Amino acid sequence: MRIVTWNIKGAKRGSPVWKYLLDLQPDIALLQEVVSMPEEISNNFDIKSQNAMRKKLDKPQKFSTAVLVKGKIIKNISLSSEYEWVNRELILFKGNFISCIVQTANTKEIKVVSVYSPAWPVDKNRLINEDVSKVKLKSNPEVWATEILWSALKNTVSDTEQWIVGGDYNSSETFDKEWQDKNGKRFGIRSYGNKEILDRMDAMGFAECLRKYNDGKIIPTFKHTRNTIDHQMDHLFVSSDLYSKIERCSVGDQSIIFGKSLSDHLPIIADFKVN
Repeated sequence: MRIVTWNIKGAKRGSPVWKYLLDLQPDIALLQEVVSMPEEISNNFDIKSQNAMRKKLDKPQKFSTAVLVKGKIIKNISLSSEYEWVNRELILFKGNFISCIVQTANTKEIKVVSVYSPAWPVDKNRLINEDVSKVKLKSNPEVWATEILWSALKNTVSDTEQWIVGGDYNSSETFDKEWQDKNGKRFGIRSYGNKEILDRMDAMGFAECLRKYNDGKIIPTFKHTRNTIDHQMDHLFVSSDLYSKIERCSVGDQSIIFGKSLSDHLPIIADFKVN
């Protein structure tokens, strides 16, 4: 079974992105920033997608977050938290977290979430009089979509189920001030809490495939407008049982994806032995 997660940067139905994706032959694809898909994609995959939210909440984004599966989307998953304020945010972010149960020809049912976490935090005005301390990162003053998702997964995930959670988290350990100081780097983004996001997923029993398969090495997935390639902003998490079946995990070809301007993100490609 091959899983691909990829932010395709507003690709439309005529984009060469789709040929590249088809050539990868994924069984499950988690996509972000999808504007439109060609008929060849809808003929090959069962699809669930919804437009992501804008910061002002005035109207949806022009692009959607999507799950594609060679097989069947069995039903939707209703993510929920123990905190009502988080559940209200989940409704607003419903186009950013596409969650469903899928089944390919060679697998049992798998619970899947395609993630598009925006680069802006939750509006503080919506959090007035709410106790966010049990959800907020300890090292960051804001609440982000990543924490909304974490709270929902923490309340939903079971050890007996197989889960895939992946997408554009807009979060990289290389953003953290501590990481930059330790490694003698200085980037335009110097923030806090990105490693904490990864640690929280690990504590829930999720393996970050790209990082773990490559012995903890950071594999960049994003090309900055300054043409630097330093940050792994995209992540593919799977439950421990599924990770035990991993055969390889890598990223797409930079020379094609960046060289031909298919996207400013590289796809993460993971193969699992499921038979």
